[in-house]
Amino acid sequence: MMKLKQRVNKLTGLTALFCGLMLSASAQQNFKYQAALPKVDSTGFYRISLQPALVAKTKADLADIRIIDAKGNFVPYITAGSLPQKDQKSFAIFNSVDARLVTDTGTTFTVENKTGYTVDRLWIRLQNTAVQRKVNLAGSDDLKQWFAIQEDIPLQEAVQNSKGTYLQSLSFPASNYRYLKLLVNDKNKTPIKFLQAGIYTEYAAMQNYVAIGPIEQSRTDSNKTSYITLKLNDTYQVNKLHINITAPKYFKREVSVYQIVGKEKQLLADAELNSAKATDLLIAAKSNQLLLLINNGDNLPLNIKSVEAYQSDESVISYLDAKQSYRLLTGDQTAQAPEYDLKFFADSIHTNLSQISHGAIEKNTGYQTGSKKVGRDYTMFIWIAIIIAAALLLFLTLKMTKEVNKKADKDNI
Repeated sequence: MMKLKQRVNKLTGLTALFCGLMLSASAQQNFKYQAALPKVDSTGFYRISLQPALVAKTKADLADIRIIDAKGNFVPYITAGSLPQKDQKSFAIFNSVDARLVTDTGTTFTVENKTGYTVDRLWIRLQNTAVQRKVNLAGSDDLKQWFAIQEDIPLQEAVQNSKGTYLQSLSFPASNYRYLKLLVNDKNKTPIKFLQAGIYTEYAAMQNYVAIGPIEQSRTDSNKTSYITLKLNDTYQVNKLHINITAPKYFKREVSVYQIVGKEKQLLADAELNSAKATDLLIAAKSNQLLLLINNGDNLPLNIKSVEAYQSDESVISYLDAKQSYRLLTGDQTAQAPEYDLKFFADSIHTNLSQISHGAIEKNTGYQTGSKKVGRDYTMFIWIAIIIAAALLLFLTLKMTKEVNKKADKDNI
C-alpha cells in the first residue's frame, strides 16, 4: 500500500513537471528574438540597459520585453522609471489645465510643463483605487493640436496604506511638449480621480541618450524648402536628432519632423533651428524612415554636414541570482505589459544599481507562429506524454482507492 502511494506521488510530480515544461515552452514560442545576459558575480538587483538594436525589435511601449531563466521561467522586472526618487525637494508639480476636447472619450487630466525639461516619465498621484485602467498619453504646445506619445499604459492598483492616495510613475519616450494629457480608457465606467502630476527635476536634468546608426541621408532643396530623408536599417525608437549645421553663422528656421509608416507621413513635431542654441530636435518616433522639412524662406539652404539619431536610455531592473544564465525575449506584437508583484516594492530598491547590458540580438530558436516553425516541434510529444502520465495516474489512483476500500471492509468484519 505504501509503495503504491509513493508511486502515485512520484507520478503526480512528473506530470506537474511535464505540464510546467510544456507551458513554459509554449510561452517562449511567441517571441521572435532573444539576447543573452551576462552572468553576474553576486545576487541582487541589476539595471539592464536595453540597446537600440533590441528596442527596434520590440513594441513601441516595450510591453513585450521578458526576462527568462535557464529553467524557462519568466523573471519579474520593473522599468527603471518606476523607481521613486528619494529627494522630495526636487519634485516639481505641474499645474493642471482644463483642455478637454469634444473628441475625448473618457477621463482626461492635462498638465503644463513649465520647467522646460525634456521628460520621459511622469509621476502621478491618484486617489486610492483597486480597478484596472489603461491611459493614452498625448502632447501639445498649443492645447489645440495633439500628438500621440504612448498608448495603453496600465495604471497600477493602490497599495494597502492609510494615506488614501498613491504615486505611480509613467514611463514614455522622451518629450518636451509644453502640455501633457492623460486620457483614461474608461468610457461608460466610473472615472478614477487624478490629484496631481509632476517630475523630479534632478532626474529630468540627467536624461541620457544612446546613438543609433548607421543612417542613410538624402537631401533635396526646392521651393524655399529643404527636404532631408533619413533611412535607418531597422525600426528604431528615435527620441533625439542632432543636426550638424556648418553654415551660415546665424540662422533661425522652422522645421517639421515626420515619420514614414508605410505610405503615411505622420507629423511628430514642429520646432525651430536656431544658431543661438543647440540644434537638437526631441521627438518620439518608432520608424525606419524620417523626413525633415526645413523652411528656408528667402535664405540660402543650410549647410548640413550630418544628422545624428539617438534613443533615450531605456532599462529595466530585475533581481538576478549569481552565476545563473538569463535571456531577454522580445518580438511579440500581441503581448501585453506584464504585471509583477515587484512593482509594489519599488521603493525598497536602491537607485544606485550595478548596470549590465545584453549580448547580440538573435532569432529565438523556439519561436513559431501559425504554419511557421523554427526548429523541431515537440509539443505533440509533450501532450502525448502528459496524457499517458495522466491516464497512468488515474489508473494507480483507482487501484489505490480499491485497495483502501478492501482493507476497510476487512477491518469492519
